[in-house]
Amino acid sequence: MGRSHGRLPLALCAATLGLALQLSPALAQVEPYRQHMENGIKLFQDRNYRAAVVEFEAAYKEKPKASPLFNIALAEKALFNYPRAIAALERALAQHRDTMDEGDEKTARSAIEEMRALLAHVKIELSPPSATLIIDGEEQPPSSSGTRVVELGPGVHRIVARAEGHASAEQSVTVVSGERDKEVKLTLARERAAVPPDAQPFTLPPPPPPPRPVPLSLAPQGYYVIGAASLLWPLGHPRGFPRPEANSGGAGSIRVGYRVNTPAAFDVMLQYANIATGSDDPAYPNASYTLGSTRLGLNVRLMTPGQTWRFVGSIGGGLTYDDVSFHNTTSTTTPDGDICEGRCRPASGVNAFVSSEVGVELDLGGVLLGFSLDSYFQSSRGISYKDDDDTPLYSAVLLHLGGSLHAGYAFW
Repeated sequence: MGRSHGRLPLALCAATLGLALQLSPALAQVEPYRQHMENGIKLFQDRNYRAAVVEFEAAYKEKPKASPLFNIALAEKALFNYPRAIAALERALAQHRDTMDEGDEKTARSAIEEMRALLAHVKIELSPPSATLIIDGEEQPPSSSGTRVVELGPGVHRIVARAEGHASAEQSVTVVSGERDKEVKLTLARERAAVPPDAQPFTLPPPPPPPRPVPLSLAPQGYYVIGAASLLWPLGHPRGFPRPEANSGGAGSIRVGYRVNTPAAFDVMLQYANIATGSDDPAYPNASYTLGSTRLGLNVRLMTPGQTWRFVGSIGGGLTYDDVSFHNTTSTTTPDGDICEGRCRPASGVNAFVSSEVGVELDLGGVLLGFSLDSYFQSSRGISYKDDDDTPLYSAVLLHLGGSLHAGYAFW
């Protein structure tokens, strides 16, 4: 999910629903859950919040997890029933934290804190203590105590007390957020005859417009730029250069791309690598050659959903311009001797390459830091060199392996 800022995301269920849509309809255990979630989202968008709660509760019964509870909380919040919304989120945190990632948990706690700040505490005294308490048409759990403290959202509330053999009592109370000293006393008088039901139902004032639903897609999207410094080891050498020593070279690159959703991004890479390799032949102690490669390619970048730490990998390819030059190939003991027997001459050309990387990345509020293991496979046929036998300079595919340190910035 993208970064949350204290809002309760209905889209948390949509991500789960999207996975369900990719499964076979033959999976009977998934079908009812998906249907209830789809119906709940449609009803929510139509502002039929009470019906949406019923559908989300049915989805939770089919598959107990955090997503339906998050949606129940959003619908209850739209009905201004903040205690029920808080209860749904607290149930998700207490029983289904294993189905939530770090961002979901942070969003839920932020929403609970935000709604609790809107609640008022009302002290209700009932006589007799066993009377049934009804608030806004909803019967409260029974209690043996005659004094109860309930949490209510700001606004006007209808409080009713009923008991067998007694006349009903009711009172309307107006509370504001943060209020702690509001008290209500309801004393029920005994009756000898049944009291007819209320002639006129209590009507609450019209509520303000409901909050706009959270968009159904919170997938992070946006541009990013990453620079990398690499250390590469060549595993292929010119055919005529004997006894090359093990050596490495440096490379620098820059990548500019766009993240299209949580797991995938695309970018363009420009890299320059320079590797100088000497020979272990004692007759040519200073002989060496240098391979310079300028690569331009396209990559598909894959990422895990973590908001702070994530695993990353990419695969791509493109074209590389290679330039090979040789140095000090003449023998120090035999002036006319040549380490390559005349086959080491400058050459250059364009080749195709494919690359891959796998590593980890740290996201510090958009600042990206990471490390990866890299590999480059490229053709050598494009290097324009052939000796007298019409044999190319390289006899195999060039392979470079190494590691990179990454630093960049993301705008998602």
